[in-house]
Amino acid sequence: MIREKFVDAVVPSSERVLDLIVREEAHKKLVWTAGRVLKEAALWKRVEELEYDERKIVFNRVTGFLEDLASQGVLRRRTEPQSIGYGDEVGFDYVPARKIGF
Repeated sequence: MIREKFVDAVVPSSERVLDLIVREEAHKKLVWTAGRVLKEAALWKRVEELEYDERKIVFNRVTGFLEDLASQGVLRRRTEPQSIGYGDEVGFDYVPARKIGF
């Protein structure tokens, strides 16, 4: 049985995901996956406490946020699976906003 309130408590908001990516990218270049987002947001321990089906929902929701950011041009989707968070996941690269200089 899926415990929705536990799942909802672990999934960061899409705004928090974007803020996290922008903040971390100011210091270092990373490949972003749902697992990486959850680890960087210090939510990994809470995710590990969920049942398998609940973890799957969390990862799908966070991956959906990353896909949305890619559709907006904020991230670029990688073609090959990444294995840096939780098994083989879809990876994304941050595409910083271009600065207009004179």
